[in-house]
Amino acid sequence: MDTQVVLSEIQMRRLALHRLGNKSRDEGMKVASKLLPLPQAEQKEQLQDFFLGSFKFEEFYQFNHASELEMNEIFSYCKAIFEQADAETFYEQSVLMLQQLYNCSNHPKIKGGEFYLVYFEDILVNDELVEAIGIFKTENKEQFLKLRLDEEEDWTFYFEEGVDLKKMDKGCLVFNIEAESGFRVASVDLKSSEAKYWRDEFLQITQLQDELFYTQTYLKMCKDFGKQQFEAEEKQEQVAFLNKSLEYFETQDSFDAEEFVEQIFEDNEEKKEQFNSYKQQYQEKVGLEDVEEEPFFIATPAVKKAARSFKRVIQLDSQMEIKVQSAQAQEEGLLQKGFDEEKGMYYYKLYFNEEK
Repeated sequence: MDTQVVLSEIQMRRLALHRLGNKSRDEGMKVASKLLPLPQAEQKEQLQDFFLGSFKFEEFYQFNHASELEMNEIFSYCKAIFEQADAETFYEQSVLMLQQLYNCSNHPKIKGGEFYLVYFEDILVNDELVEAIGIFKTENKEQFLKLRLDEEEDWTFYFEEGVDLKKMDKGCLVFNIEAESGFRVASVDLKSSEAKYWRDEFLQITQLQDELFYTQTYLKMCKDFGKQQFEAEEKQEQVAFLNKSLEYFETQDSFDAEEFVEQIFEDNEEKKEQFNSYKQQYQEKVGLEDVEEEPFFIATPAVKKAARSFKRVIQLDSQMEIKVQSAQAQEEGLLQKGFDEEKGMYYYKLYFNEEK
């Protein structure tokens, strides 16, 4: 089942704000002496929108550690906050998190910025009210033009530097559920290469192996298999495989590994064997062993996203290409490949009723 997050009733209860630089340049930290007072209603709502507006709640993660979960510093700090739930503990853990982030900010390209720790209440996660800890960092600054009317009613203008409220640079939400397995975590900006330190060194989180993860991973495996395991002369078969794979995920509610192989490859025993062998290696690399035991629900957002990246095009050396959007055209013989002896060239024959 997909994780459903509703923020309509969310309340911000505590806020810590510190500043840090780049450790490799010995820029240091500026630690606030106390928690920041919460703003009044309208500003508080704007601040909440700033913190939460970049979250899509599609992929979820959990804290991890190679040896023992308790050795993950950020996991332990969040656990202490949830268990104590008082302002003093919240402040103390915010300073510890700041120090941990500073220790991870030792690459020359990592920017300094502001570090925020926020305590939220009244978040609905799968119809359950939970608390969450928001961990945020702002790095990029914008120039803003400000105008002032003086006593003589003359305009003057000046520039100020500030943070754009439309985009959070780094951020995650740690929900107070599933603590025994590393909490459930949502994050922003995990895909860019420069966010690696934030994901792998500071937070130490890995993607939650749920329906979305399994759907994404199987679709990626099919895409890679289609790219690597077909010979050049099998381009039509490659496109047919990609189309049939995608259509399976688009039309089925759940994924069954055996059914998938039988439906996609039918009587092609050679390709079945190649696919199963490839899948075995892929499973060892990314960890899909548990999927084989029973079907999993297919996550529609992952299928829609994958559909945009599946390259279902037959590129020809005559500066032409054939885009095949459905396996049905090939199954019904509407696209046929042949060889012209006179020209000494391959050709494709296309059947259609009318041009669009």
